[in-house]
This record gives sequence, C-alpha cells and structure tokens, in this order.
Amino acid sequence: MLYIISTPIGNLKDITLRAIDMFESIDILLCEDTRKTGILLKELKIGNSPKLISFYDEVERQKIPQIIEMLKEGLEIGLVTDAGTPLLSDPGWLLVRKCQELGIKYTAIPGPSAVINALVLAGLPMGRFSYLGFLPKRNGERKKVLEKYREVEGAKVVYESPLRTEKLVNEIKEVYGEKVEIRIIREMTKKFEEVKTDWDGEIRGEVVVVFT
Repeated sequence: MLYIISTPIGNLKDITLRAIDMFESIDILLCEDTRKTGILLKELKIGNSPKLISFYDEVERQKIPQIIEMLKEGLEIGLVTDAGTPLLSDPGWLLVRKCQELGIKYTAIPGPSAVINALVLAGLPMGRFSYLGFLPKRNGERKKVLEKYREVEGAKVVYESPLRTEKLVNEIKEVYGEKVEIRIIREMTKKFEEVKTDWDGEIRGEVVVVFT
C-alpha cells in the first residue's frame, strides 16, 4: 500500500502520531531529498530503518514502474516531500494516478500544509481561495497568471522565493490595483514567524504570499 505522509513545515512538533506510526512500520520511503528525510527520521528518533529512495519531479516518471512493482509485491511504501503535504507543488500525483488506474490501494496521512497555514495567518477572507503555487519566473508569463485569476473570487496563495518577493508584490499591485490586500508570511511555525502587510526590504526565509 502507498501512504502519502505529511511532514512538518518548520516546527518538528507538528508531526502527527499517525505519521510517526507509519515511519516505524513502512518498508520503503520515497523522498524528495533523502538527506533531509534521513535527518527528519533521526530527529524523530524513528527506530525503523526504511529504505530511502529519491523521488523528485525530474525522476518521477522514470521510477513509477519500479515503485508499482514493489507495491504489487506487497511492500509498504511511504511518500514524503521536504516539508508539508506531498503533491502540492511537489512530486507524487503521477504515482497516485497510476495507483488509481491499476487499483492499487493508497491513502493520505494528513498534516501540516503551508497553503492552509498561510491562509489562517493572513487574516483575509478565506471562504474561497485559489492556490497558484510557484508562478513562472518570466515576467510576461507571471503577469498572465495573475491576470487570469483577477476575476476569480477569494484569496490567492503564491509560493515565492524571498529574492523575488518584492517583484511579486509590485506585480500584484499593478494587476489588482493599489487597494489589493497583501500578506507576506515567512518562516511559518518557526521562531521568527512573521506576517507583513507590505514589502519592506527585509524579507528572509521561506515565503508565502496571500492576497485578495
């Protein structure tokens, strides 16, 4: 069976009891970065030693046949990303779809999600929201995505590098107007967690931008 396991986005104490149970029992763990996952298992003091296999965007298609064969053999396989809930701007959905096609059992172990956590911290209406993920790096393509969602009701959530946050904020104001409400949320669940209402030139760490 395949287990899609959510992991902490910052604070290690956000790991769930179910996730710990799965780490203690699975045979194989598919990892976006085996080094980071190895450190996580060590910090959680996991006694089990599942085989760690690299599983990131560039190799997902290539490794799916091998993983499917292991699942057919009855091995218990977990899937994690570097942080948060797998499949959201991370590898895994192609594997899940293949499991659906072949009738292979799978389930999700829910837990931390940067999208939901950012919406809660933003203090903006969140009855409806759109997840835009990482926007294209090219200016024209980024603007097209922002314009496409301009008429969509509700908050929008974007993952962004701190190096491009200022540029993103300026583009949002250009497309949505100066009255747009923006929240820049950084280092969620960590010691220096912070919610800013505008760019001030001092954004560091992992960033999620929410606006409406």
